Amino acid sequence: MAPVYVLDACVLYPVVLRDLLLTLAALDAFEPRWTEAILDEMTRNVLADRPNIDPAQFDERAVGAMRRAFPAASVEGYEHLIDQMDNHPKDRHIAAAAVHVGAAAVVTYNVRDFDSELLRQHGIAVETPPKLVGQLVDDEPSVVALAVRAMAGRKKQPPMSPEDVVAAIVRQQGFRALEDSLQVLVD
Repeated sequence: MAPVYVLDACVLYPVVLRDLLLTLAALDAFEPRWTEAILDEMTRNVLADRPNIDPAQFDERAVGAMRRAFPAASVEGYEHLIDQMDNHPKDRHIAAAAVHVGAAAVVTYNVRDFDSELLRQHGIAVETPPKLVGQLVDDEPSVVALAVRAMAGRKKQPPMSPEDVVAAIVRQQGFRALEDSLQVLVD
């Protein structure tokens, strides 16, 4: 059984990173989880930073596609745990969702906001995307290679080769150290 990871809005915001993580999830590297609050935060930030994006179109093409691809990903019924969480107040809803579903980890760039004795007691790690992907490169390189190739196969405008996808991935925060490992996978 694949581990369950709660994905924070900050890792769903960048298109390339969202595509990589969800492609890995579709290949059963892990089971993604999120809450409506996480999706709302991601959507709010994308639309604030890119006012040329039509909100209805983003909801249908990005958020709707996520929901259709991963119908079991939405976490509900965690709200009663929020006040018990001991991490940063703005991210307690995420920690509560992770505890509620028995997640193996919260995937976020905001590691400091998840410094939590309760998460540690529940055995929930806090992972950055580069650390998670680096571990997958070590443990399941063929799955990561499949993900990169699948991403390249979907890129039509403009077309992208697997090498182009690797280049886009390593431009993401913290991924530079994985460049050689990722490149080897697609050579």
